[in-house]
Amino acid sequence: MVLDKKSNAWVHKSETDSPTTGALFTDDSAELGNGLDPTLAFPAYTRYAVVASCFVIQGLSCGLVRAWGVQQEYLAANVYVGEPSKIKTLGYIGTLMYFSLYLWGMLAGWLAEVWSYRKLCFVGIVIMALGQLLASFCKEPWQLCLTEGIVFGLGIGLVFSPTSTAPARWFTKRRGLATGIAVAGVGVGGLVIAPLTEYLVRKTSVEWSLRISAIYIIVLGSIACYFVRVPFQDKTRTLRNFDWYAFGDRRFAIHACMVFFVTAAYIVPYAFLPEFWVAKGLSSQTASVLIAVANVASSVGRVATGFAADYVGVLNSLVLCLTIASISCFVLWPFATGVGVGVVMGLCYGFTAGGYWSLAPLAAGKLFGIDKLASNAGIFYTVSAVGAWLGGPAAGAILSGPGHGTNFIGMSVYVGVLWLAALVLAVVNRTLFSKSIMAKI
Repeated sequence: MVLDKKSNAWVHKSETDSPTTGALFTDDSAELGNGLDPTLAFPAYTRYAVVASCFVIQGLSCGLVRAWGVQQEYLAANVYVGEPSKIKTLGYIGTLMYFSLYLWGMLAGWLAEVWSYRKLCFVGIVIMALGQLLASFCKEPWQLCLTEGIVFGLGIGLVFSPTSTAPARWFTKRRGLATGIAVAGVGVGGLVIAPLTEYLVRKTSVEWSLRISAIYIIVLGSIACYFVRVPFQDKTRTLRNFDWYAFGDRRFAIHACMVFFVTAAYIVPYAFLPEFWVAKGLSSQTASVLIAVANVASSVGRVATGFAADYVGVLNSLVLCLTIASISCFVLWPFATGVGVGVVMGLCYGFTAGGYWSLAPLAAGKLFGIDKLASNAGIFYTVSAVGAWLGGPAAGAILSGPGHGTNFIGMSVYVGVLWLAALVLAVVNRTLFSKSIMAKI
């Protein structure tokens, strides 16, 4: 970071090894007035407040996505009994949420960089609360698709990319750990909000559980939004000068394909492993415990892999994560018919698949520069939406094919191949970045 005498602004150069041009930066809401590190213009607690606020917003957004399953189950069992078409429509809502979480990444990342991380997150929080509130007055599943699936989905899509990338802008030595803690809010939010939602549904109703969620979204989310910021923003960039040249970068295309394969594979084990374990003779309660083990491992993995990335390198950690996830599907899944191997499968897959979500924005920053992290990561999240939309249905089609009703070998191979394809692409990008095997990258 150096002072440009002509413009009297700070010139920040990318931390990546690839050649980049300097860009003029000024702070979002304060004058820098210091030397090389723009974060030094802020109180020491600011960076930690950013991580904590991103953790909270990630927990609210993704935790409510997971909590929808509780409300869906209640509606199917108590409200729409004997109406299979409506129950089927309810099933689309979770898919819409998951799809929207990534779909708006490109728009959200770009708006965060050219407008404001804080203001964008606040808009997203308001839309999330509005979606929950409107859903509480819905009487038909198609109305819930509009409010929960589309309105609420837009809200979580607007906050996901900024809160995934903001912590990395505040840290250099502990960038991986900071990002890992922030995105661990996804798992913790699910562990807290899902039981809370179940309690509210049981004690009140689905309608009031939605209204209460709207209240704590707006209260907790607004407080958290106040602390979401970055130490500097490029004020010369506008919505009109989008960096389309990124799509011509070979490494960018390779990384985008890797993201697609990972997202297509990621959700399949979480969705189908409970059915697999029940088909192999375990009780539904045991299957629920095993998938909970995977979810807990996912939260731990997000922090641990971020921590590891600070010491062995982001791209090295990414290759290792993809390797273990692929092995889990090829080797462990077919034999995870009992509790013992099932626990090992849940731990290995949950840890590494969850860890990927810490490494994804960090890898984008390493490959393409930290200055445009939100917009670049946002593009990759939008690519993820396509993988999320196609991956699950393709796996379901394999399972429902001839001879595959209870034979999950085809599905496990399918998921393993997707992880393996992502691994190959990650290795290619890692090699393009540095051919040294021992390099910390």
